[in-house]
Amino acid sequence: MNYVEKANTLESIDNLSKREKQIAMKIMEGLPNKLIACQLFISERTVKFHCANIYRKLQIRNRHALIANYYRDLVIYA
Repeated sequence: MNYVEKANTLESIDNLSKREKQIAMKIMEGLPNKLIACQLFISERTVKFHCANIYRKLQIRNRHALIANYYRDLVIYA
């Protein structure tokens, strides 16, 4: 099973903390870690830490999988 086949990203996002949700949304906007850090007034290292938690909780490997799963789920649930 590859990263795009993981189910229900929209439902899984509910399991994220408030800060992880904020960062996930910034990732889906296409922002790099450095810009996310500036906008949320946190360090880039903290963004990377939250990204690792997001990927672990959603059982994905990277931001591309997050975006792909999110938009796939939007189409499925639309």
